Amino acid sequence: MKTLCPLVLGAALCLLLTSCVTESVNPLASPDAAQADPRLVGDWRGGTDSDRNTCRFTITKAPWMHVEIIPDRPEDKPRPDELPQSYDFFPTVIGKETFLNVVMVGKDDKDHPTKAYLFLRYKFSGKNILHLWMMSQELPAAAIHAGKLKGLLIDSDVSLQDTGANIVKFIQNSNLDDLFKDKLNGFDRVMPAGK
Repeated sequence: MKTLCPLVLGAALCLLLTSCVTESVNPLASPDAAQADPRLVGDWRGGTDSDRNTCRFTITKAPWMHVEIIPDRPEDKPRPDELPQSYDFFPTVIGKETFLNVVMVGKDDKDHPTKAYLFLRYKFSGKNILHLWMMSQELPAAAIHAGKLKGLLIDSDVSLQDTGANIVKFIQNSNLDDLFKDKLNGFDRVMPAGK
């Protein structure tokens, strides 16, 4: 298994990851049961002073949404022969909590295409600050060890192999602050001129 340890959502939407992430072969729910979240649409700026990016969210074909990462520093921008860093995703609502099912594509050790999902919890402060948290590895790994979730643990990689419904039950029965403890830098909405 070749894990997905990319610049997750533009460094999980702007934070360069130094460790791998918990991935899943299934989303939390079917996109057929989802709705796009128009509150995400627009440009959001975040990251650290040395690694600031703009994340441009759009609705492609609801419920599917798209984010493109636009680095601030010219040396970080993709070359003309490279595709911009971008991801497709759709939201899932569990109770009062909101999550993103981010599609991660890659290749396995035999160069075969792979597809997995990364889960991000998100919340807004007012209309203009977006908070994101990544799912940690510790609690899903412990649940796999205990037989509460189906999954694979290879070295430090966590790959959930269970159904979306079982992963949702696991989320509902977990302390969200412990399960989604990897908080990313906040994102500020980029206001149009004159606003």
